[in-house]
Amino acid sequence: MSLTLIPIFKAEGFVRENTLGRWAHTLRKFGLTQISPGLSSTSYQAVVPLVDVDFDKEYYGIVTIGSPEQSFKMQFDTGSSRFVLSTMGCDQCSGDTHFDPSASSSFRPGSKEPWEIHYGDGSFASGIIGRDDVTLGNITVRQQSLNLVTNESTSFDDTVDGVMGLSFGRLSSSTTIFESMMAQKQVARGVFGFYFGKRSLNGGGEVVFGGLDMARVQPGHTITYTNVTHAQYWKVAFRNVIVYGRPLLAKSDEGRRSRMFPAVIDTGSTLLVVPEWIADQIHARIPGSRSFDVTWTVPCNLMTGQLEFDIEGKRFAVPSVDLVREQTNIQGLCYSAIQSSPAGFMIIGDVFLKNNYVVFDQENQRVGFAPALLDT
Repeated sequence: MSLTLIPIFKAEGFVRENTLGRWAHTLRKFGLTQISPGLSSTSYQAVVPLVDVDFDKEYYGIVTIGSPEQSFKMQFDTGSSRFVLSTMGCDQCSGDTHFDPSASSSFRPGSKEPWEIHYGDGSFASGIIGRDDVTLGNITVRQQSLNLVTNESTSFDDTVDGVMGLSFGRLSSSTTIFESMMAQKQVARGVFGFYFGKRSLNGGGEVVFGGLDMARVQPGHTITYTNVTHAQYWKVAFRNVIVYGRPLLAKSDEGRRSRMFPAVIDTGSTLLVVPEWIADQIHARIPGSRSFDVTWTVPCNLMTGQLEFDIEGKRFAVPSVDLVREQTNIQGLCYSAIQSSPAGFMIIGDVFLKNNYVVFDQENQRVGFAPALLDT
């Protein structure tokens, strides 16, 4: 099997959803409601370039489907498991390009039963099941199950044409695209790695299927692995959260840490969405932060200090500058990249991931982390 690079791109253009919209998107997905060059190994098989949509809000990669191939912008989402794609005939479906099953000679109908999903905020999507060939770089997955959207609420409108779920298939009683790669022996290892670029540093990024790209890791660092605790999502246990050098839990609380900081690693979320008590304590230690209606704000000029997560005794950082989102209607205050939810776990999105290289090891049910070597 030959080596293929599949980048992640940054799209030029406007994403309608701001910080509050991306927060709502994450809550909805989890059923929550609330007011490169230098590839270092031949063990992987495909590297997909990723595009960053409008200043680190959302990333997508190019995927082709069917015969002849139809090309789509897909979000690669470790927080879901279905392969969801907008279709022709759906008037208000997401994206610019919609899949036409009738134009593909390799398309096969799936279950005769329609599928649908509803959320507590009233949003929904529904459609039919089909199967077709999906190509990422030099890998072609034969007859992948597709959730084809024929109707959706306007709140689903987005830049991407679809979502490629990369959590565990048991989450939705389905087979993910990566599980299909493994079953069809298209990858040498049951591992994939994400690198997210920053718009401020020329953007871009990549996802590697079948291995990892150590050229994306800061020199002198190795991958730190921690086991998945609940193999539906990529859910792990962080040991602590450190804000400006001060941990939220003291050493005397060590026995409680695995219960206090469960975390889902979600490439399909933009922000850090955490339980309310964690959001309260983090912002209490950030100078100038304020509660603003049901959300949190921080000073727009927040430049020093950092937020860190303790994973297996090592710290992985998010600099303060990345905790600042867009301006509110109050002079000098911007929305915080850390927002709260009623869930008992943290949702670790792109705010963290664009500073750290992350490896999803499906074979061994673990997640690996290393400080990312960012483009300059």
